[in-house]
Amino acid sequence: MSFNKRKLAVAASAFATAALMSSGAQAQQKQLTLCWAAWDPANALVELSKDFTAKTGIAMKYEFVPWPNFAQRMLNELNSKGKLCDLLIGDSQWIGSAATEGHYVKLNEFFDKNGIKMSDFAPATVEGYSTWPKGTKNYWALPAMGDAVAFTYRKDWFARPDLRAEFKQKNGRELAPPKTWDEFKQIGQFFQNRTIDGKKVYGAALYTERGSE
Repeated sequence: MSFNKRKLAVAASAFATAALMSSGAQAQQKQLTLCWAAWDPANALVELSKDFTAKTGIAMKYEFVPWPNFAQRMLNELNSKGKLCDLLIGDSQWIGSAATEGHYVKLNEFFDKNGIKMSDFAPATVEGYSTWPKGTKNYWALPAMGDAVAFTYRKDWFARPDLRAEFKQKNGRELAPPKTWDEFKQIGQFFQNRTIDGKKVYGAALYTERGSE
């Protein structure tokens, strides 16, 4: 990966929000520009940033780039020492090269000064998105988008007396949200290809995308 020698203070990352060195002047002008990819989490960040503006008086502007062009656009911005972005949410895979080559600023002192505790974040996201080298206490970022996937379940199906009775007779326990992978499989098999309210249903549906691994 090629960056210029302009240092970045990474403020957040699976994406790393990088605060560019040019942001100081913008902060004095009470406005910061944040760059990221154009997708729903970026729209959510716009809403969250309203609280930041209300508390600090600093207005936020945004430059959201479509995913196919995001990496190249941001790397070009860094290599050209551009002044478009005060804050950049970059890919977490950039941390190693950027930290090693001196493009990101180590944030330990900043965190200590401002009472930012890494223990407030999920350990896996800190390990994967904030540290370099991995396994050290050298922090270059805060987790911004942890790629966490949550499971939901059909509460109305789990509450139906007929399904609950059938499940208990078959499996010897109450129908309840799974606590283990074995229970997850058991419940999935119970519902798979079952007809409920006139429709055939799946036992489980996993969030993914066409063609992904």
